[in-house]
Amino acid sequence: MKFIDTHAHLDGFGRRGGLAEVVGRARDAGVEKIVACSTKPDEWLFYESAAREFSGSVFWQIGIHPGEISENCEIALDSLGTFFASDFPPVAVGEIGLDYFRAPSDPAEFEAMRERQIKIFSRQLELSNSFESAKICVHARESVGDCVAQIAAAGVDFSRVVFHCYAGTAEELAEINGLGARASFTGIITYKSAGEMRRAMLAQGLGRLMLETDCPYLAPVPLRGSVNEPANIPLIARAAAEIFGVSEEYLADAVRENSRGFFGI
Repeated sequence: MKFIDTHAHLDGFGRRGGLAEVVGRARDAGVEKIVACSTKPDEWLFYESAAREFSGSVFWQIGIHPGEISENCEIALDSLGTFFASDFPPVAVGEIGLDYFRAPSDPAEFEAMRERQIKIFSRQLELSNSFESAKICVHARESVGDCVAQIAAAGVDFSRVVFHCYAGTAEELAEINGLGARASFTGIITYKSAGEMRRAMLAQGLGRLMLETDCPYLAPVPLRGSVNEPANIPLIARAAAEIFGVSEEYLADAVRENSRGFFGI
C-alpha cells in the first residue's frame, strides 16, 4: 500500500539534523509523498530547500499561520511570487486561517486579535488568486464560519480549499463540502473522545477524504503522546478503514488518489 501525508511540519526535524531519517522511515512505511507545511516566513527557505533535496517525495506549502503573525509579515507576503516562480514552487498557500482557541477573555482584546488575523488571512487569500494552480490549506480552529466568510469574500474557488486537521461539526463540514471544499483528518480520529470528528469524516465520504499527520503533533493511538511523523500515516489509514468499513487497501488507494488529484502531485 502507498500513502501520502498531506500535512506535516518538518522544520523541527530539520533543525535537529534528522530530516533524512524521517523521510526514509516514511518511505519504508509506504508513505511515498509528504506535503510539508510552513507557518511563518522564517521557514520558507527551509521548505523550498527540503523540496529540492527530496524532490518527488517532499512538496511544500507557503503561508503565515494565524499564531505566527508579526509586525513584518505583510512585507514578507510581497515575496510570495518569487517562491512560486522558483524551480520548486509551493503546491499550496498554507497554513493560513483563523484560530480562536486561545482567545483573550476581554471582548475588546478578542476583537483586536480577530481583526488582526482576518487582515492577514484575507491578504493571503487575495494573493492566492494570483497562483490559481496552488491549493489553499486552511487552519480553522473554532473559526469555521469566519473562515468560510473570508474565503467567499476573497472570491476564492472553494474547490481549491482544504480545511486541514478538521475539528468542526459534521453540519459545518456539510456546508463546506456544499461549497466545493473538503476536509482532511489526523490521528485524532483514533482518540476515544473524537466521535463527532468521525461522524464528520463519514459524512464527507471517501470521495474527498485526505489524511495527514500534522506531525510532530497528534500522534495516533497507540503512539499518542509521542513525537508524530509521516511514517505513522498507515496507522491513521487503518483506523479510517475501520470507521468506513472497508479494507485498508481500498481506503489507501482512494485516499492516495484523492490527495494526488487535489495537490497535483
